[in-house]
Amino acid sequence: MQKFKGLLFSILVVAGILGGCNATPVEKEALTTVGTPTSVVPDWPRTIKDALGKEIVIEKKPEKLASLWYFFPEILVALGEPPAATTEKEYLSSLSYLKGKLDSTEELGDKVSPSIEKILSIGPDYILATEHHEKLYDSLEKVAPVITLKFKDIYENWQYGIRTVAEIIGKEDEAEKVIDKMMKDITTGREALKSMQGESVALILSWDGKTFNVLGKDNPVYTLAFDKEKGLDLTPDNSFNGNNNQFTAFEGISTVQADHIFLIGDITKEETLMSELNQSNVWNNMNAVKKGNIHLMDTSAITGGPLAIEYALQNITNALQ
Repeated sequence: MQKFKGLLFSILVVAGILGGCNATPVEKEALTTVGTPTSVVPDWPRTIKDALGKEIVIEKKPEKLASLWYFFPEILVALGEPPAATTEKEYLSSLSYLKGKLDSTEELGDKVSPSIEKILSIGPDYILATEHHEKLYDSLEKVAPVITLKFKDIYENWQYGIRTVAEIIGKEDEAEKVIDKMMKDITTGREALKSMQGESVALILSWDGKTFNVLGKDNPVYTLAFDKEKGLDLTPDNSFNGNNNQFTAFEGISTVQADHIFLIGDITKEETLMSELNQSNVWNNMNAVKKGNIHLMDTSAITGGPLAIEYALQNITNALQ
């Protein structure tokens, strides 16, 4: 009996070695790594840790997601998985890259105070939230598990955003394809705009034609325009180095001396507002206006997701080439 057991053990060892030799490279790594290697992620179930440090076990691929913040639908559409429901659907559907992409998505109302009843009626598998929904957590948890991600982490780093959401829905490969294509396009744009170095650029946001804000370093469009590695390496207006430069009076805008101004916001869609601006002596005496270098982008540029970055990239490169 002992001889039989010894022979059986030897056979199993040899079989294991032969099986290991015939395994694919990924299978070999799995066989020789203690625990789950970072390059081999099991499909389902999977455990993720959200921004609150809460570990959430996702048993199978989510089929119905409810989004409570505006950048989630954009990320999900980029991954080919529109949400079942979202807040701010009407506004999001007006963005150039989301038109027609949210037709089957239900409206949940305001992003800060979504309709709990509507979420309940949809019956999502999971709810994507941010820290802005802290007061609603108890109510939301009664409907479905809540995955909380920090607004700033996603808004200021679109790559982190798409990778994190991709992990939730099992679309990691698709996320890397989106990132790879975008970074190649940014590199191509940076090379094409090398001749622009030395000509300064300012990004100015205005919703109403009265309040103006020069975007700073905490804004994803700023990173796209001026970062040397992640962006186009353009030259910012050195008069504005902070994160948020809002003028309390319209006349303050005269301090912007940039050679090029990208005017961003709802104002760019309103002919009346733009007409009033063009009749202003303060506006007409600005350096970029005199040079005819005013470029318009609507709010599609500022949601902070991958499609917004793509939209802004196309606008900036087309305007400056």
